[in-house]
Amino acid sequence: MTLLHQSLDLLAAGGLGAAIGLERELSAQPAGFRTHVLVALGAGLFTTVGADIAGSDPTRIAAQVVTGIGFLGAGAILRDGGSVRGLTTAASLWVTAAAGVACGLDCPGLAAITVALALLALVVLKRLERDFFPRRRGHAVVLEITDSADVTDVVRQASAVLGSEVSVRTVDRGHSDRTVVTLSSPLQRTFDLLDLAVRLRALEGVVGVELGT
Repeated sequence: MTLLHQSLDLLAAGGLGAAIGLERELSAQPAGFRTHVLVALGAGLFTTVGADIAGSDPTRIAAQVVTGIGFLGAGAILRDGGSVRGLTTAASLWVTAAAGVACGLDCPGLAAITVALALLALVVLKRLERDFFPRRRGHAVVLEITDSADVTDVVRQASAVLGSEVSVRTVDRGHSDRTVVTLSSPLQRTFDLLDLAVRLRALEGVVGVELGT
């Protein structure tokens, strides 16, 4: 391929990486716009240069790219108490690298279709998850309680208010002799968050409430 042709393939890779990166950036994820563009460009360049080497096997180069992205994706996965975050972002990096490899092998059309399907999964399926599978998504419920309050009893009462079983993520020492308990609960979309916060605040021993959505 000519330098112009190769440059157009890399440009396509960067554009497709930017499309996924923009969605991740708008979702306030650690790996956002620039990261996805760089991953797509790097994967595309490795593949393009490797394919031009006489006697090289592009599939082996692609396999090495996948291995490298595995380490990068692992860095995007975070453990938060009893839950794990970042799996979707790690998967988006993997798809971005695959799109870069496809562009490097001069298949930008197939890469574009794959990225379009990935964006469909990230945007549309995310909404379906929230509407139809709310119990799979644990949201943070932070309660600040007095030192004299029984943590176990507060958690039990909070579970009754939330209408579901909750799991305790962390129990930390707060300011002014307060204890901060972070729970994980599948908050329903039908909940009125203001009403829910008022009801949790009314529990004996609770002096502060923060709800994660």
